[in-house]
Amino acid sequence: MIQSSLATTIDARSHVPLEGALPALGRAALFFDVDGTLLEIQPEPDDVVCDAELRALLEGLLTHCQGALALISGRSLDGIDRIFSPLKLTAVGLHGAEMRDAAGNVRRADPHIMDHARAAVRDFVETHDGLVLEDKGATLAVHYRKRPDLGAQALAFLLRFSPGDDLAVQEGKFVVELKPARYDKGSAIATLMRTPPFEGRTPDFFGDDLTDETGFAAINRIGGVSVRIGDAHVRTHAQYTLPDCASLRATLWRRLREARP
Repeated sequence: MIQSSLATTIDARSHVPLEGALPALGRAALFFDVDGTLLEIQPEPDDVVCDAELRALLEGLLTHCQGALALISGRSLDGIDRIFSPLKLTAVGLHGAEMRDAAGNVRRADPHIMDHARAAVRDFVETHDGLVLEDKGATLAVHYRKRPDLGAQALAFLLRFSPGDDLAVQEGKFVVELKPARYDKGSAIATLMRTPPFEGRTPDFFGDDLTDETGFAAINRIGGVSVRIGDAHVRTHAQYTLPDCASLRATLWRRLREARP
């Protein structure tokens, strides 16, 4: 399923500045994408590491929202934990195909769902110089940051494997990914919102690209605040925008200072 067009959200609160729309941390549930949102995108996925300032910020937010904070990423849970170590946060990986709840319970989609496609996708990447395959088990991501001219070709190739109900193709920033069709960030957020300590709180979701649009839509449906990081002129379900990762951090630090006695 390709997200090819999005209606711009028209929201009654759009005239309210973002910081006036955000709930107090004591009643908020915080959801964050990782790459391009909390941390700048790097040339290689393994180059991304959480810095000490961000770690301190997350620890402060965790305290003031009583643990109702989760990372919602296309990365695997293992990849998320590598970046944020020694923190081990509630997290959704592989666009929802992996999830660890606040109690530490983990569920993962069957990685064998990609077995019929794995060898063919690997061969395609190896025969196109500059493409990078990230095999995450239950998803296969083809990165074309080094060869943006190959993006359309990579997308067309992965679409061969997703005509049925089992698999879907997800587009992102210089990446296309084959994933189980039943999972997305929106449904993952909705699942966590039915569990402690998220249940009964007002959710905020911060993301930056097409992979986050299902999350924005889910947040809007349940009366939360959706914020896109990046270009304010793109079509999106998000109610608000911030220009970059640094602006998000500044907003969160202000929010944390206001919550402290």
